[in-house]
Amino acid sequence: MLMLLSSCSSEPHNAKDFTLQSVLGPVSLHDFKGKTVLLFFGYTHCPDICPATMNNVAMALKSLGSLSDQIQVLFVTVDPDRDTAEHLAKYVAFFHPSIIGLTGTSDQIKQTTAAYDAEFFKQGGDAETGRYEVIHTSMLFMINSEGELLDIMSHHTAPDDIAIALRKWLNSDVAH
Repeated sequence: MLMLLSSCSSEPHNAKDFTLQSVLGPVSLHDFKGKTVLLFFGYTHCPDICPATMNNVAMALKSLGSLSDQIQVLFVTVDPDRDTAEHLAKYVAFFHPSIIGLTGTSDQIKQTTAAYDAEFFKQGGDAETGRYEVIHTSMLFMINSEGELLDIMSHHTAPDDIAIALRKWLNSDVAH
């Protein structure tokens, strides 16, 4: 089931730019102008939603074949205390080699998530031992090649439906 969420306005909104750290150095949203971006906020210790979503995204990318070269997936951690750039790089590579994992300071992560009305907080366990969960917004934000936020997909969206939505926006970008 495809679940696209849109605001009342049919006009696209500019996605908020940000700069965070990857294993290769700083990465900004504007670095990917000309590509469709799927942005996801998650964390590597997530027991279910994050790996399932990344698996669905990876399957969608594989089904798109060479069209996937026009797409960049960004996985922004909501757990910068545990998710180093190196750890994120290994995690996202497990799903697909082109996915980029991003981290930053707690303040940078809070600013980035707030720009997308995404929320997160630690729950349960013990932060000192690193045994806790992070409750977070788990949507895929679709940003077109011009940096406009077009749609938001549920983490429940099936791989085929992610691919259909991406193909739609890629074709829309070509039309402009």
